[in-house]
Amino acid sequence: MAFLLFAMVVISFTTSCDKDESVNLPVTTTGEVTDITGQDAVVSGIVTSNGGSKLLAMGVCFTTGDADPTVEDYFAAVGEFTPDGILQEDWSYSATLKGLTIKTAYKARAYASNEAGTAYGETISFTSKAGKTYHTLTNEMIDTYTQEGSEGPKPNLVDGDLNTYWHSAWSGGVEPLPHHIQITFAEVKNIGGFEFATRDKYARGNNPAQFDVQTSTDGTTYTTVWTSDRLDNVLLNPEWNALSLDKNYSSKYFRVRILDTKTPGQNSTCMAELKVFEDGMLPY
Repeated sequence: MAFLLFAMVVISFTTSCDKDESVNLPVTTTGEVTDITGQDAVVSGIVTSNGGSKLLAMGVCFTTGDADPTVEDYFAAVGEFTPDGILQEDWSYSATLKGLTIKTAYKARAYASNEAGTAYGETISFTSKAGKTYHTLTNEMIDTYTQEGSEGPKPNLVDGDLNTYWHSAWSGGVEPLPHHIQITFAEVKNIGGFEFATRDKYARGNNPAQFDVQTSTDGTTYTTVWTSDRLDNVLLNPEWNALSLDKNYSSKYFRVRILDTKTPGQNSTCMAELKVFEDGMLPY
């Protein structure tokens, strides 16, 4: 389990034997959980009473266990502490729980501490979303619109090696843009985006600069389902460029088409690697 903690301490307070017996535990309420992804979630809370003593700490604690979470598990602290405690205008808050594990059930609740101890709000449950699921691509699954005969064979697109590359035809059999990389799966897959790496570290004029994605029901007739903006700052090899579609699209047949290149008017293009993924953070 990967957790990014704001602090890894146990909240505890000591008081003198002659403490003010009129001090009660604070009263806190857990709100709702929103903005759930595969890595984080936002939980709201509010402290409605400080128990007659200054607030020393507050936030949201969380766990994957069966028991209710406590500050001895994992927590996200909020509020700015001052010599007079956490000020009242800060008693309503949202805390971001970071570093969650994908597809995991969590429990969370608000907490607040004063001189009398730590009180908790109601426990709420949520499940983190899935992250990206990459689909394996093999040479047999892909085809390209044109292929240069002397360099850059298409298997290089999916060989996992950033030092090799694919190149469309440039010395013969040249066709104008767009050029496509066609993917045929054995069964229906969901595609929510793709990643690509340029041929090398140089800002070549024929590096891809704009894409669309097409799907087909029969592998013959294709329909455009998404188009990217022009990419003005393409990251160069060994960096990867990631493009997310507006949703996950389902098909056995996909085409990733290169609509334009860094220098407009080029009739060839190239690429080191291509990956496609289902995005568990997007609706279908």
